[in-house]
Amino acid sequence: MRGSLLLAALLTSAGLWAQLNYQDVAEAKGIDHWYISSLLGGGVSFYDFNQDGWDDITLATAFGDPIEFYQNMGGHFEKIPPLVDTEDETKQILWVDFDNDGDLDLFVATWDGLNRLYEQTGEMEFTDITLAAGLPSFNTRTYGANFGDYDRDGWLDLYFGDRIAFSPIDNRHYLFRNNGNKTFTDVTLATATQDTSGLQFCSGFFDYNQDDWPDIYTAHDRVGNPNVLLENQADGTFRDVSAAANADLEIEAMSVTVGDYDRDGLFDVFCSNVPLGSKLLHNEGPDSTGQYQFAEVAEESGVAYYGFGWGAIFFDADNDADQDLYISCSTVGSDVVPSELFLNEADGTFSYANAGFVGDTVQSHNNAVGDFNADGYPDIMVINLYPFKSHLWVSPPQDNNWVKFDLEGVLSNRDGVGARLECYANGQFQQLYTQCGNGFMGQNTGVVTFGLGEAEIVDSLVVHWPSGHIDRLYELPANMQHSLLEGGSTEGDIIPDPQTGLEPIIITQTDDISPIELKLQAYPSPTKDWLQMITEPGEAERYQITNTKGQLLLQGQPAASGQTMLDVRALPTGLYYLTIYTTKGQQKSTSWYKD
Repeated sequence: MRGSLLLAALLTSAGLWAQLNYQDVAEAKGIDHWYISSLLGGGVSFYDFNQDGWDDITLATAFGDPIEFYQNMGGHFEKIPPLVDTEDETKQILWVDFDNDGDLDLFVATWDGLNRLYEQTGEMEFTDITLAAGLPSFNTRTYGANFGDYDRDGWLDLYFGDRIAFSPIDNRHYLFRNNGNKTFTDVTLATATQDTSGLQFCSGFFDYNQDDWPDIYTAHDRVGNPNVLLENQADGTFRDVSAAANADLEIEAMSVTVGDYDRDGLFDVFCSNVPLGSKLLHNEGPDSTGQYQFAEVAEESGVAYYGFGWGAIFFDADNDADQDLYISCSTVGSDVVPSELFLNEADGTFSYANAGFVGDTVQSHNNAVGDFNADGYPDIMVINLYPFKSHLWVSPPQDNNWVKFDLEGVLSNRDGVGARLECYANGQFQQLYTQCGNGFMGQNTGVVTFGLGEAEIVDSLVVHWPSGHIDRLYELPANMQHSLLEGGSTEGDIIPDPQTGLEPIIITQTDDISPIELKLQAYPSPTKDWLQMITEPGEAERYQITNTKGQLLLQGQPAASGQTMLDVRALPTGLYYLTIYTTKGQQKSTSWYKD
């Protein structure tokens, strides 16, 4: 199988392969690390922890050793003194602004130790607030952890597994709701997210069914313990749809890797496995009942991968505007299937890419993607087990263009975790979903990067924030990083999804005229047939109804009485915006929902 893939790739991609030649520069760039424990590796974070614009690296260590922090000094790393004092067996490492104060805090998941939350209290000074925050005071056996805003209230919540035994008995997950005051509440039972059905490795928050509410997918170890898909019900609870969605893979699953590899607007999932073959779940969309379905397509897509696969990541290795796939392997030697990179052929298939990686035949479990030299081309940090030193694979210079975005939420969580970005350039569509925790115990850079191929301009970028607000930006130049503030394209106005319960932010533009507090109400919401619009009599000159794509669907003049009945029976179910305009150029908007 691999030989046929190699031949096909040689025939179709030989010119590109000559450009892709990843090299290990860990030692040359100041990184000296290995993971001594045999417990399947530790977490790796490729995240700018001091927020100076350069991706730093944080690497897990085994029991008795402090976590290693490598500060990026402009393309070269300096190992700095430990920022936190834990010496437990470290697994997932997550930099996260859980309190929305603008600096990064640190969550550390451990094996047979406390899962700890450290609050940044000053400039890179940290305090352990685990117990004060209401997180468990007992030791857990955690591999993977994730932050995501499951209830879309603007505060990141925490989900992690506790693998107490090597049989499903007593194993479970915990979901802690962020209260917005530096404390968390255990809502696991209330949300039905305990997932006691297997041997938990890692999970991922992502929106599998396009309803804007983050769902949870979990990889379970060992045959007999199917993977679990929990669908967010938008009411504070989840429903197990693993079987209904054909997502209940029964393999020795390690990684939960999310990406829209075929650019059809739906997010797919890759799960690494033992040599029986990794799996790729293609999102088929809704069936006749509205239930979204997955189809397993790894073999026909060329990524079945018959090695001992662990951490896996979708990323655009060659910046040609589609998602490639890198997989870490845990077997050692020149005669085994090594860690591998598969290039996306833009037709639903991948080809094995012999893209350098000399010496990548060691015991690897975990990886993460960043851009340590800020050249726009993605680099890969890989943790290796002792006696093999960890690798930093640098991408070679390339000709394809790229664009980067850093996000700042206002109503949404500060870092925009859970945002979906749609990029349109040169007739090509692609999308990315932001996560805090990905693959197998990894954390990628917090900067969103799109490869653009030959395109020199992003024709349009659509940002779906976790709050439900949508920003649209146009004609963005390539080969630079853009800062995205929630509401930045709407002059500060932020219209959330009514289901979130968040209040809109409306900034009235006065342009040297006396400000008027405009009156606008729309009810009932949701409604099926008629929408009642209430305005101040004679104040509004016209009204408009638009959908979330900004398309004008209905317009007219309000009744002189200020009470106007709008017939919305012809509109499909969904979220809409009602906007009124005055003769002085002022406007006010509100959102409403059609059942």
